[in-house]
Amino acid sequence: MREVSDGFLVSMAEISAGFVGLFLIGVFFYAESGFRRSPVRAAFEPYLLASTRIVLVLFAITVGLSLCLVVLEMVWSRIIFGALSLLLVATNVGTVLRLRGFQGAGNSPILVITEVVGTVSVVLIVLLPWALGGLEPSREDLTWSVLISFAAAFLSVCAVVLSAFDIGRAEAALQVHVPGADDGHGGHAPDGS
Repeated sequence: MREVSDGFLVSMAEISAGFVGLFLIGVFFYAESGFRRSPVRAAFEPYLLASTRIVLVLFAITVGLSLCLVVLEMVWSRIIFGALSLLLVATNVGTVLRLRGFQGAGNSPILVITEVVGTVSVVLIVLLPWALGGLEPSREDLTWSVLISFAAAFLSVCAVVLSAFDIGRAEAALQVHVPGADDGHGGHAPDGS
């Protein structure tokens, strides 16, 4: 790999920090909007929280490791990368467990595909620098984790956004008219039949 410049790493940190801000605004807006009153909230909320957590950890790797590689000695960058890697693995396990508990996951291929790709990305983020550089990965080796982390975070953000459509389908399925139920018209169809 070519030498990685400070400018590239700082730019990655800036772009990622911008995405974090937009993502947090989106999540809070979504959580405070109609999702708060959604009948499927109880089923979907644990997965949304776990997804938000892993996106923040992935962006923490992108921002934190990029800045560490610019301003700290390599030994500190490696230590911080190791700590962030442990946090990432723990967060990924939690997200996968919550996906398994999410009843709508089987109906949502985007969530399942994202989790599979995300888990593979986590393995690459954690192991690739050590595989390339041995016990002392270089700045360039750690940059691969920055890039993969950014891509995985972006994919996860897209999956969370697209999952809103799955919630809409789940809500629509819950509101299907049940024959014989009181529909506000004395049990009869609106056309008087």
